[in-house]
Amino acid sequence: MNVVVSGASGYLGCKLVESFLSRGNRVLAVARNTRGRLRTLAKDCPALELCELDVDDLLFSMSRFSPDVVLSTTCCYETDPKFLTKTVSSNYIFPTTLLKSTLQLEKKIRFVSTGTSLPASLNLYSLTKKQFSELGKFFSGLGKVQFVNVLLESFYGADEPNDRFIKRSIRSLLWHQELAVTEGTQQRDYVAVGDVVSALNFLSVSDRLTESYYEIPLGSGESPSIREILEFLREETHSQSFIHFGAVSPRPNEPSTRADLTALRQLGYTGKMTSWKDGMKKMIGEMQNEDTC
Repeated sequence: MNVVVSGASGYLGCKLVESFLSRGNRVLAVARNTRGRLRTLAKDCPALELCELDVDDLLFSMSRFSPDVVLSTTCCYETDPKFLTKTVSSNYIFPTTLLKSTLQLEKKIRFVSTGTSLPASLNLYSLTKKQFSELGKFFSGLGKVQFVNVLLESFYGADEPNDRFIKRSIRSLLWHQELAVTEGTQQRDYVAVGDVVSALNFLSVSDRLTESYYEIPLGSGESPSIREILEFLREETHSQSFIHFGAVSPRPNEPSTRADLTALRQLGYTGKMTSWKDGMKKMIGEMQNEDTC
């Protein structure tokens, strides 16, 4: 199987590249800058090709590679309107360019997009993600592409970027720092990054997907409150931190989320989702080991 992964230098994208390669696939890793981990992987792996957007032509690279699947993980999580150009570019304009290149190839290809379960009205991030999914749905309806819109919940892992909520919270708790947060009544589905990688692998290569368009929720299927998560993390880290619940105002129309895994299971995915407590307990242990090395 020939798989294109965009956003390949990002946290999720790089893990997907490694996972597809480990399963015997050929991979074209698309990123603005492929230096670092991707370049090192490519030196030792002839099945990995690189497309560096600053210097390479995307359509030419994809045509030469002849993909069976295109998986888009390119993303900007910014919600402040001052990041309008960056967010629209990352979540809509570049994915549109990737989709256009896919449509120009000679065969019908599966395009898997990592979208969001959040409502479009919540913020700039969710709005741009939803708008791109509508574009994909439109072209799938014309029979030009098979479009799989993955309604992805928040994911976590010990090696995730330091500014993400779960890792930032664990780090503060390990250092016994005070936390200022909302009341924490909103419920969130947090899914282990390894489970996300496994499910996206399945959705990319499975022959069970026969329709032109899919919307597939992807999460753990559990929905604890933010307060419950933080109190659990404080207990597991044996932290003396004081958590100021209610010190931060919630976002307007703050939703609660929980992935309904029915569609994923009906397609034949049998992978077990890690419970949030087990996953975060493991994450704490891995972070503690890193700090003592």
